[in-house]
Amino acid sequence: MPHPSTNPTPLTESENIVKRIVPVVLSLVPLLASCQATPTDETTLPVNAMAATAHPVATQVARNVLEQGGNAADAAVAAGFALAVAEPSMSHLGGRIQILVRTADGRYAGYNGMTEVPSGYVAPEVAVSQGYGTIATPGVVAGLARLHAEHGSLPWSDLLEEPASIARDGYKLLPGAAARHGRGFEQFRDNPGFQRVFIEDDGTAFDADDVIRQPVLAQTIERLALAGADDFYRGQIAQQIAADMAANGGHVTANDLAAYKVLDGRYITTSYRGFDIHSLAAPAGGGLVVKALNILENFDLASLGEAQWAAVMNQALAITINSMADDRAELDLGRVADKGWAAEQAKDIRVPPASFPTAPRIMTTSSASEATDWSGSYWGPESHHTTHFTIADCDGAVVSITQTLGPLFGSRVITPELGFVYASTMGSYLSTADQAPGSRPRTTIAPTVVTRDGEVVMALGAAGGIRILSAIVQTISRHIDQGHDPATAVALPRVHPERGRNDEGERVTYSDKVNLEMTPERGWPTEVAEALEADGFAVLPAEENASFGRVHLVARTGNAWTGVADLDWEGTTASADCDAR
Repeated sequence: MPHPSTNPTPLTESENIVKRIVPVVLSLVPLLASCQATPTDETTLPVNAMAATAHPVATQVARNVLEQGGNAADAAVAAGFALAVAEPSMSHLGGRIQILVRTADGRYAGYNGMTEVPSGYVAPEVAVSQGYGTIATPGVVAGLARLHAEHGSLPWSDLLEEPASIARDGYKLLPGAAARHGRGFEQFRDNPGFQRVFIEDDGTAFDADDVIRQPVLAQTIERLALAGADDFYRGQIAQQIAADMAANGGHVTANDLAAYKVLDGRYITTSYRGFDIHSLAAPAGGGLVVKALNILENFDLASLGEAQWAAVMNQALAITINSMADDRAELDLGRVADKGWAAEQAKDIRVPPASFPTAPRIMTTSSASEATDWSGSYWGPESHHTTHFTIADCDGAVVSITQTLGPLFGSRVITPELGFVYASTMGSYLSTADQAPGSRPRTTIAPTVVTRDGEVVMALGAAGGIRILSAIVQTISRHIDQGHDPATAVALPRVHPERGRNDEGERVTYSDKVNLEMTPERGWPTEVAEALEADGFAVLPAEENASFGRVHLVARTGNAWTGVADLDWEGTTASADCDAR
């Protein structure tokens, strides 16, 4: 049983049971009542559809598809391509993807479109950090194509029309994107493909509000619209990819592209206080979400003060992250979801004395651009990457997708004749992952769906590397344990355990070192930091917005979908009226 930092007189086993169960039951009564206040009738269809993405251009594209009668899969395909056009530092057609679908009738389908290490790859003596040598076989196009083939309703070519138009006609660069372009400029300025697209005629990076036009990318998307996704892997585009790789020391060949297949996602689920959590395990990161929540279920989080909640959360996340070292492949999903293992781990978590019980302050305004970590100054330039988007439709289906390039602008390579960025897979970025030929190195991206009594409560995911785990888990806990509405659950401040290396040079995560969100808009009060420090935790304050994971979710109350875009980013949500279709 988890133990407090003080040493009270030991209780009998029966007293222990009463002490643990009664507060849990009493604290959950108001929450359960609120969750049941607007029950969902299985036969009641939503009155609206909803899209939540990390860029307003992609959100509008998804909304347009939904208003034209498209379903969640259709809108997701269009949004995925639109994000490649408008958020190229975070995801692109040369990247990797994980997709989780929850159909209107309650079935689940997962798709593993991760990048695959080429068959002829031989690791160099010194790992490289960028360039052609880091590029593996891309999976985004194949992943979106399989999603469409198995769940879409509108023609594939129609869904790619607007993303191609945006690439051709241009879009305005947002402040956050401009900051990332500036941060990555020195790394990509010498690549001929980048020079055509993301460098001004005077040799500088584009600024905020500049219009970015990508005619070559538009042509590539238009070809995919007409010839189909297969062209990327076996047609003209595949030939262009293979030729560029061969000419520049890359490893991806025409055979690698032709052999690529989207695999079934490794679906995993667990129960959490009467809710069901659905996600995708390795090479995705949903197994970590399951592990962390199973550990947290051993604590009455609803009754804890904020400093206590932060301390327990930080320790549970650290234990979960450290567990990857012993089970990176997660071959046995029963072992991953084992609540007995979680209960044993929970015994090592220390609950500080009760302190500072009041909720953190929160302002629901957008983050100030000048006080936002748009490009990774807190965690480093390798930290700000990945995009997540979630879409729900008028039939009640939801699609949760995370797609990524790896670090900022991925490999920092664009084939000049194609216009898209390739992800970084081999080399120093994923050096702790399996990089053997044919492998798909794991990451922490974790599209997730939360249900109760078979009905969707929310569908979510996040961007931010290993902080994806902490963002998803804390959002779920804020909603289920503390009863906050989804928007507040996303906006409230977060923690994330500090990572470092031990004396043997191994990567470790520290339970007693807390990165604490302390921004002026929505940060923890100083009293929480003081309480944690008084109990022996080392507090590392993060004072810039967007220093933690960025969540985009949809939630359902009754027969209406709502959307939440993380206030720390530039994403948006948009609703489509089902009656107006």
